[in-house]
Amino acid sequence: MKKLKSFGGKNLGGASGAPGIPKNFAELQRLQMKMEEELKNLEESFAQEEVQVEVGGGAIKIVATCDRQVKDIVYEKDLLEDLEMFNDMLKTAMGEVWQKVESIREEKTNAIIAKYNPLG
Repeated sequence: MKKLKSFGGKNLGGASGAPGIPKNFAELQRLQMKMEEELKNLEESFAQEEVQVEVGGGAIKIVATCDRQVKDIVYEKDLLEDLEMFNDMLKTAMGEVWQKVESIREEKTNAIIAKYNPLG
């Protein structure tokens, strides 16, 4: 294949790509398929990974999985005497557990994407 040159004389194509960039489309497709497979496996593993949040000194505890399923909510019975406080603490705990889940998901997903990024 003939190399194309720009007006400034720079190479526009051909066999000499930038370092770390696959030189052919087939290699890019292979890398994309590997990345997609790893991301699929990661998504499946999120069902097994649990996060836990406690608020109010342990008055409410929520356990959820990283595939966004609540597994358990434990609370002290005394909290039901003040439903407004109970609701506030529950909302706080739910917000924290989802923030933790999203942080873990984002960190692990970005690590896989970075691993397959040809531009580094």
